[in-house]
Amino acid sequence: MPKRKLLNAVYELWNNQYTYFILIGFIVGICAGFSNVIFHYLYSKLTSSFLDPLANRNMTIFGTLIGGLILFFLTYISKKDDILGYKFHRFIHNVSHGSGIITIKETITKAFSQIVSLGFGGSVGQEGPMAQLGGSIGSIVGQKIRIKKSDLKIFIACGIAGAIAATFNAPITGVLFVEEVALLRNIKIRSFLPVVISAATATVVAGFYSAESNIFYEIDFLLLSYNELFIYALMGIGIGLVSSFFTKIHFLIEKKFENLIPDQKIRPIIGGILLGLLAFIPFGIGLEILGNGYSAMQKALTSEYTLLIAISILLLKPIATSITLSSGWPGGIFAPAIFLGAFCGYLFGFGVENLFYKDLIDPGSLSSSYSIVGMGTFLAAMTQAPLTSIFFTFELTQTYQAVLPVMISSVIGTSIYRLIIGRSFESCYFKKDNIEIVQNEESNILNNMKVSEIMRRDVVTIPEKMTLGKFIEFLPTTQLTTFPLIDENDNLSGIISVQDYRGWVLEEELKDVVIMKDLASTQVNTVTPEESMLEVLRHWDKGDMLPVVSKDGSKKIIGILARRDALIAYNKALNEDNN
Repeated sequence: MPKRKLLNAVYELWNNQYTYFILIGFIVGICAGFSNVIFHYLYSKLTSSFLDPLANRNMTIFGTLIGGLILFFLTYISKKDDILGYKFHRFIHNVSHGSGIITIKETITKAFSQIVSLGFGGSVGQEGPMAQLGGSIGSIVGQKIRIKKSDLKIFIACGIAGAIAATFNAPITGVLFVEEVALLRNIKIRSFLPVVISAATATVVAGFYSAESNIFYEIDFLLLSYNELFIYALMGIGIGLVSSFFTKIHFLIEKKFENLIPDQKIRPIIGGILLGLLAFIPFGIGLEILGNGYSAMQKALTSEYTLLIAISILLLKPIATSITLSSGWPGGIFAPAIFLGAFCGYLFGFGVENLFYKDLIDPGSLSSSYSIVGMGTFLAAMTQAPLTSIFFTFELTQTYQAVLPVMISSVIGTSIYRLIIGRSFESCYFKKDNIEIVQNEESNILNNMKVSEIMRRDVVTIPEKMTLGKFIEFLPTTQLTTFPLIDENDNLSGIISVQDYRGWVLEEELKDVVIMKDLASTQVNTVTPEESMLEVLRHWDKGDMLPVVSKDGSKKIIGILARRDALIAYNKALNEDNN
């Protein structure tokens, strides 16, 4: 008897919603944490084993060329172009508005290409790739344990939050990244619990197994007086302008690559050569602008650069990052954004320090504080996610003194960027690729409903040459009122509804003269099985049914989509979402 009670208690606990979500958070968080450790180890090993020895001999160009060749061959082997270049926006779209199903093969291929890009000197960050890898792991875990389709995005959100949190040792930033940057705003409040647990778990796992200390030194943040907040506001304006300039430069370089090198597969080789040439820039500047830039950021935070070197790095880093991404080397924009922010802040702080506080404080102590705020401000402007950036800065410094300056600077920088660019860096790619992102709940439900899930496959068709008399005899045998017409080759030739034929059924003398094609509408809207209901409803202007064809341009009818079936499916999905 006690054994049965124990089993019943375990069963009830397992089926409890909160227990289920807590387990999701732990499982995905552990996977995301380990994936971060492995990912970082592999690309760091590549850099230390191949690129660094070549850099010591002033032969970096051979390393970047090898990286470009590997990406070139990887594209041919995988037969996929979507592993090249900046594709985080497509990942966001797939997660927010697609099925969220990501395969193991796709995950491994993309992760390997990103490791190659970072390991061989690509001027990008690991945060975008890690977010994709974490989200992919969440999707795979969800598929393996066969969870409900409606819960799959919760697993993906947990993976993304865990990956970002593990990368920066910043769990709050990971949680907010899911909301503000990854655009998963339709995730219900019930999923907040597993996302938080996943971020915390991944941070602990990555911190426990990582041999390296935090990539940023502990900085004693210095705010001399509240009057200094006006200077931080000015810095927000400056960073808003610089981040806008970076975005314009990036898309200009990307357009040049598209025009001059139409074959996307060859671009990584050209990119590798150009990155190698940049490495020849003297005084170590060329090497500092390659890679994720964390060592250069550490130097900026500790004021190890001269003024001219820092300005040179700030001017050349956007070019290096744009060449990397435009030539097809995959990676993220997160690290370049905080890199540029650190150098903007360093230069701004250098000026303030020498103009106002030269004899009052130790050299470099104020520049470090401005560098920290600059990171958050530049990131906020590029992503249009000020809340994520504010908490990122707080978790980075572990001091409340940094919060007020970064709040003021980030909001102003974000506003300036939006005035000039009009949207976030991700949204620029959405616009370029004609991808629409919708954020209201109803549209998300419709977007996740596919025609193939709703359509009827037992289609009742009639020949286009059927006479009116035969059609009148046929009507009592069915409850349908709308019928697709097919020709002698079984191709769709029209559609006829009750509005088309009801005025003719009493015309006795025309029963053997009129054929159905004479009465039908020949201009027929069709849909394909892979279309979402959101797309369908945009051009479903009339009629109760739409023919479903195998692919765009085809006339082979494989099903029928009824308005009534679509309404029933929508109400069912809405109820499931609310429950």
